[in-house]
Amino acid sequence: MNIIKDFFDRQIIKYTFLPFLISIIFWAVIFLVFKDFIYGFIFSYISHLPFSNAINQILSGIGSGIVIFILYYFSVISTLGVFSSFFIDKIVLRINEKHYNCPVRETKLKDSLKGVWISLKAFLIYFIVFVFTFFLLFIPVVNIIYEMFLLTILNKKPLVFDSSYLFFEPEEIEKQNKWKIKLQVFFSSLIYFIPFVSLFGYTFQLILMTHFVLKKCKGKR
Repeated sequence: MNIIKDFFDRQIIKYTFLPFLISIIFWAVIFLVFKDFIYGFIFSYISHLPFSNAINQILSGIGSGIVIFILYYFSVISTLGVFSSFFIDKIVLRINEKHYNCPVRETKLKDSLKGVWISLKAFLIYFIVFVFTFFLLFIPVVNIIYEMFLLTILNKKPLVFDSSYLFFEPEEIEKQNKWKIKLQVFFSSLIYFIPFVSLFGYTFQLILMTHFVLKKCKGKR
């Protein structure tokens, strides 16, 4: 299957590890410097949530170190799309070179910066929704759907832009394939539930979305 082969392509792996390492280092610094503040804020915030007593008991039983690690892990995953924005062209062009040979549009620096802005904006929306709905993480079964919903908010627009702006107008791609894209991003978010592999989830979703987009380019010839 092309998607799996591309995931292990040497060039793609190189540009997958770079944003992964940047995200790890960035959040490591944040958590080392603000660890106590973050932990205190969490318990203060939880006290105002529904089921606060039950949630506090769960977190107290887990221990502060594990709670901080879980938050760190989520934070690393959440910003992979932002940091990947700086290397995305290399991955998308590699897939095009291997399978499609679609004509590449002339792009400028502002297009790349727009991709970074779209990723940052998606992250901010994701973060705000997460802050106000955090308690859903502690409801069995619902928490799985909830996390997939959050990851769809986080990744859908960045994935559409990153996979298509070199070939099409991303807005047109999203408009023409609205529900297909939503469902693809939602269900492919299951990869984030696989330990370790989840750290490369954005690249996997990007490869999947790039094949989806470039098939349309190939079909127009």
